[in-house]
Amino acid sequence: MKKTHRIYAELDYQMRKREDRRSVEEITLIALLEWMARNYGQPTNHGYQWKDLFLPHGSSLRISHRGMCYFAQVEGDLLIAEGKIVTPSAWARDVCGSVRNAWRDICIRRTFREGWTPASAWRAAAGEQPKRPGINRRRRARRLTD
Repeated sequence: MKKTHRIYAELDYQMRKREDRRSVEEITLIALLEWMARNYGQPTNHGYQWKDLFLPHGSSLRISHRGMCYFAQVEGDLLIAEGKIVTPSAWARDVCGSVRNAWRDICIRRTFREGWTPASAWRAAAGEQPKRPGINRRRRARRLTD
């Protein structure tokens, strides 16, 4: 555990750089809860359930519309956009001004380490790691040659 100090020092540096006012203990707890949710397949704390897709507390959602990006955040068991409790479809409708397919228009980032992934990709994977272009073809090719 000698590397632990270096990890906490890096965490402290990244938090200060981003002006994150949460404590190291709070961030550590969030990281452990997310790790348990990923590795044991069950939500361990709060989050928003969107049909078959579970979005853990802290997940970010984004809609790009007419050159602007709009964001929502999962806080506890709620989806919050501009200080209001919303549903994904109502939020997409409010942002775009018309009825929209929220699965197609919304991108999700569950943790700061992940990139933005379309909600439709998460939905297709039933909340697991989303399918990425090219990876499935390589796996299929390996199976055929084995």
